[in-house]
Amino acid sequence: MELNENPIPGGVSVKNSVKVIAVNFIILSLSATVASIPIMNYFDDFFVNGIRYDDEPQLSVGLVNKETHSRVFKEYFGRRDDRILGWDTIDSMVSDMFSHDLLAEDFTKTRTKVGFYGNDGVCLFKYLTRRKDPQQAFVWSILILDFICFVVISVCYIIISILSTRSSNKVTARRDDVQARQRNRRMNQRISIIITTDFLCWVPFIGICVVHYLEILDATPWYSIFSMVILPINSVINPLLYNDILLRKARVFLSRGKTIITRTVSTLRSQLNVEEVDTSQENVEMQEM
Repeated sequence: MELNENPIPGGVSVKNSVKVIAVNFIILSLSATVASIPIMNYFDDFFVNGIRYDDEPQLSVGLVNKETHSRVFKEYFGRRDDRILGWDTIDSMVSDMFSHDLLAEDFTKTRTKVGFYGNDGVCLFKYLTRRKDPQQAFVWSILILDFICFVVISVCYIIISILSTRSSNKVTARRDDVQARQRNRRMNQRISIIITTDFLCWVPFIGICVVHYLEILDATPWYSIFSMVILPINSVINPLLYNDILLRKARVFLSRGKTIITRTVSTLRSQLNVEEVDTSQENVEMQEM
């Protein structure tokens, strides 16, 4: 079955529409797969940060990581090697440390694994990592991919702006087409705003992740601010920037602000001129007296 090549209303062919839908589906599928990897049991050794045991009986306080478990097992079982154990081995060794009543619930199984998305109360991507974190390769792969996407998008927008400006200049070179120039100017303004907002969001964000990873500073208290304020605001702003309504409102707002400032400055100048005239008249009257 061949796809219809005839253009549909709007000048877009059915074939091109199917291609766009397929590409979007592939991108969404890859994104869902990448987001699901940290919660798969198969990758527990990479993404589980530790275990919280129930309060009754209180086997341990707080989050117990692999290193702590390994040290306990070394003392209890007399292990001679210092290798870090996997979570499956830790589960079985914790169970072997205690006797089990068949008629009672096995308290060694009533514990909670704290994974990649559970490192903070907001339960989002763990982008602040240290050198000992097992998730650092995964996290930095995503951050580097984000930075590459930012660079590619910025370069593409700049190329679009240059080509559009050249095309507009060729069209309007022999005639005074004010509307075409205004349209091109608005598009360049929109591109500049998009690149600027993306830069102000992602570049400082990735920079904070770098200095935290290198242990130059502890950015853990900033995790909630980035997760709930900076990144969501950038995600919300970008779709709005593609709509002329927001830019039109911004222009109206700036125009009104400029008008108010101009009127205020003119009023102040008028008052200063009146005061100078009054002062000069007073000086003249004093001289005549």
